[in-house]
This record gives sequence, C-alpha cells and structure tokens, in this order.
Amino acid sequence: MNDFRYQTLASLTIASHFFYRALHQAPDTAFINALYDEALFEEWPVEVRNDKVEHGLALLKARPDLQAISRDYAQLFVGPNTLAAAPWGSVYLAEEQTTCGKTTLAIRAFYADHGIAIDTGEREPEDHIGLVFSFIAYLVETALTTQVIEMAHNESLVSLQTFLTDHVLTWAPRFFAVMREGATTEFYQGLSLLAEGTLEQLASQVDAQYKIVTVYR
Repeated sequence: MNDFRYQTLASLTIASHFFYRALHQAPDTAFINALYDEALFEEWPVEVRNDKVEHGLALLKARPDLQAISRDYAQLFVGPNTLAAAPWGSVYLAEEQTTCGKTTLAIRAFYADHGIAIDTGEREPEDHIGLVFSFIAYLVETALTTQVIEMAHNESLVSLQTFLTDHVLTWAPRFFAVMREGATTEFYQGLSLLAEGTLEQLASQVDAQYKIVTVYR
C-alpha cells in the first residue's frame, strides 16, 4: 500500500469535514476559537502543494472578527437579500438558475445509490456545497477502510471519481469564483481558495476530470 497516498487521502477527509462545517453552518465563537486555538491553518493537514491552497491559508492566517464573518456568511449563503453566492449546484447549471433542478435530483440519486439519504431537518437541496463535502468525506473514509487504495480495487474511490467528474467539478469552480467575488472578508475569500484547491487535490488523487459545461451564473 502507498503510505503517502493513504495519508494524503486521510488528510483530505479531515479537510472535507472542515469544509462541510464551514460552508454549511454559520460561524460561531466555539467554531472560530477551535480553528485558531488549534492552529488549523498553520498546520493544514494536507501536505500536497497547491497554489490556491497556499493563497487561501495566507488569507486565513489572522483570526477574524466574528460579527464581520457572520454578516458575510449571511449575505453569501443565507439572505434575506439576493444571495451573493448561492451554494447549490443547480443554480449554476440550470438555465433558470433555480434550486432543486436536474443537478439536485442527480446528486440525490447518487447519494441514494450509496445508501445515503440527506436529512438536515431543513428540507434543503442535496446539492449544497457543504453537503457535497460531507459526502466526499464519507466516500474517502469508506475507501480507506479497505486498506487497498488502488483505483482498480477500490469501489469507493471509483465512486468518488465519478461523483467529482459528473456532479461536482462541473459547477464548484464557478461557485468558488462567485464566492470570492462576493465575499467581504478575507476569511471567506480564503475559504473559497482553500476549498477549491482541495477539490483539485482530490481530483488528482482519483483522476477526476473537469468537463466543459455551460454555467448560467
């Protein structure tokens, strides 16, 4: 077994869990304190080099003002005004730019094929970028339990390749670009770079491809 690749995948799992929390839930004191007291951004777990990751970590180095990033999170992802960076895939891939489109249904079906039904208690679309990272973490964790991390012998890694190629990399880069443009704090600007760079690292680990598709936002 390739120990470096195993460790890289394990580290990408930790990163994916972090992105689920950071992108799916509003920041609070406990979350921010944990990030900076434990020096997550100074000791980022993934050793593979990536320019976006390094730029993102630089922007995230200083502990942010909680009120400022709470306002930024709301205007990016929650509202009540028009969202600066809608976090659902269908908004970018559907010409109508609405939620719960074909992208949502396709991701829901992919989850179901792997025995996963998303229920956050809020009846939200399953193609939320935070939920996407949560499912990525699940697939990688499942892959690592086999102790065999060669693509030809690991169904979970093959599933991750398909998931990234067909359901994530088609719209996530555009989402992160929109997020950077709309963010008013270095925290969420840095987070967009860090998450996009991490997706690139995940894609390289499983040979996922970036398809040329039409995006509408």
